[in-house]
Amino acid sequence: MVYVRDLVREVVAEHAAHELPLVDSLRRRDDDEVVRTLSRRGQRREPLGFGYAEVAALVTPVVWLVLDQAARRAVDTATESMLTRGRSGVRRLLRRAPAPPERELIALDPAELALVRTHILERAAERGIERREAEALADGVVAKLATAAETGQERPPTPDAAS
Repeated sequence: MVYVRDLVREVVAEHAAHELPLVDSLRRRDDDEVVRTLSRRGQRREPLGFGYAEVAALVTPVVWLVLDQAARRAVDTATESMLTRGRSGVRRLLRRAPAPPERELIALDPAELALVRTHILERAAERGIERREAEALADGVVAKLATAAETGQERPPTPDAAS
């Protein structure tokens, strides 16, 4: 299993280690709250609210928001597929199953990986990240996603800084 928050931390550690305190503070919150906070930040031009000053170009929101979107899309696709096979069984299953605490990324096909790369490049450009740096970031994220899918192994979660 690859969780969005763990992959974000790995990518940020490689490409923008100075943002690790931000990532670690976000990892203490639930995924929906993180996405709301990171999405809202770009619209209001306010500090994130965790004691960090506003920074023009952050890697963290670019990676987190794109990977969250990919994870949601994968879950939506899987859910639609299940619904076509048996609506009543799925309804019973969904009533019993608690919501997962963290968003999980499933294996993405090459077209989905290309879409993730494109979205990272677009978001990076919106945040003012230079093209070369954005391409390195996008390639790093796609490589991590592809590597995780190829190995098919469960990866232990990245240790939280607060632990």
